[in-house]
Amino acid sequence: MDATIQDQKSLIMVVDDNPEFLDGIELTLEMEGFKVWTANNGKSALEQLEKAFLLKQRTGGSGMDGLPDLILADIMMPEMDGYEFYDKVRANPFTNHIPFIFLTAKSGEENIRQGKELGADDYFSKLAPPEDLLASVRGKIKRVEQRRQINEEVVGDPTKSLMSGSFVAIAVIGSLVMAAFCLGIAFATGFLGL
Repeated sequence: MDATIQDQKSLIMVVDDNPEFLDGIELTLEMEGFKVWTANNGKSALEQLEKAFLLKQRTGGSGMDGLPDLILADIMMPEMDGYEFYDKVRANPFTNHIPFIFLTAKSGEENIRQGKELGADDYFSKLAPPEDLLASVRGKIKRVEQRRQINEEVVGDPTKSLMSGSFVAIAVIGSLVMAAFCLGIAFATGFLGL
């Protein structure tokens, strides 16, 4: 019997170079019922995302299947910091849909503003109450599940996406262009009698 969307555990990637903090967040999320991937810097996290995507392609998966549903990342990390990691995730058409939360020791107003201006879905200090972080995580995961539900209703398969709405957008634009063309012909020929 196939598992429903609600039966599937959501997968969260946590990226942080502090092993104790990483273990604590992993344990907290697992106690909430989430599956967790960890990486100790942005470079390692990107490698994991690439492997997951390639595995998905080889096994015939599609849509959002096999990739994390949410990314939590520190900013100050060796090899690749959180800002560069965020930019690379957002620049990739196969990962740019994944909600992204900065979880960092950089808690100054200018840091928070920079994270939000980049487009991160949320920004938390590592000193924030765990309940606040978990509320944000649950909200982001709920949106991911709603998107999957819509994909299932429209496409009939929760693992196949609508290519982030590209197909629908192209169809709508094509219809608008055709309507404008027909309306232009109608005006030019006097068909509308206006």
